[in-house]
Amino acid sequence: MRRKALSQQIILTLLLGIFLASCAVSAETPAFNPTNTKTIDTALTEASLPTPTQTPEPTFTYTPTEIPHTPTPILTPTPQWVYHEPGRIEAPILLYHQVWGEVPTTRYQVSIPNFRAQMAAIKDLGFTPIPLSIFLNALLEGSELPEKPIVITFDDGHESVYKHAFPIMQEFGFPGTFYIVANRIHGSPEFVTVDQLTEMIKAGWEIGSHSYSHEDLTINHSIVPKEIGQSKEDLEAELGVTVETFAYPYGKIDSFTATKVSHFGYRAGMGLGTGKTHTWGSVFYLERIEIYGEYQLENFYEILSGE
Repeated sequence: MRRKALSQQIILTLLLGIFLASCAVSAETPAFNPTNTKTIDTALTEASLPTPTQTPEPTFTYTPTEIPHTPTPILTPTPQWVYHEPGRIEAPILLYHQVWGEVPTTRYQVSIPNFRAQMAAIKDLGFTPIPLSIFLNALLEGSELPEKPIVITFDDGHESVYKHAFPIMQEFGFPGTFYIVANRIHGSPEFVTVDQLTEMIKAGWEIGSHSYSHEDLTINHSIVPKEIGQSKEDLEAELGVTVETFAYPYGKIDSFTATKVSHFGYRAGMGLGTGKTHTWGSVFYLERIEIYGEYQLENFYEILSGE
């Protein structure tokens, strides 16, 4: 009886311990809250992300890039060339002396802006500048010429022609003919050198003689062989080209000097005038129209457009 009572007491003690343990666990576990629906993953993710900060958009500043300027040749439509019968040509032959400065100061100095404007006028009026050799081929033998030919020449050999006229004409694609005083090509101040003339020749320019020392040949015939003959020989030897034409100093001529120009092997002689008609009979005094520094652009247009 006593054993039975002891066993029941032990069982009751165990049951009481289990009951008390379960109550303790219930007290530590929070009650279920239906509003707290966040999962563990969500909670961890939110806790680990840093607080976002606003990053300003980058600001772009435009800085222009400077492109070096290289003169670009002015494109001119290629004119149609047709065969021209020998004996007669209608074409202006222009004569310049110096090209420099912003405004003209002397009769023989054309300013740089005026010269550029005149070259543009030649293009606008539809003229095609040609080398004098091509002009002479057509006049003497017959050959192809553009519809409106023109020849551009320069006298005396002034260095300003190389420095200013030459690059402007290069831009337009215009050739020129340069008449040189032979004794000035070896270091004379303000006159072109052999190296400068060689550069111009390579670019398509032609060289003529303007005598040996720029003397009036009609006053003293004894100097004619040197002025006409030796000047040709010296220029050809220095420049390695054939000198085919002679420009009379001061435009002065007589029958003796014209004959000697022919005898010394020149194809033509260049003079002064206002005419644009050239024939076999005038080949040793082809008229050239002088362009003076005081001419306005209107004057230049009149010269080219007038009869």
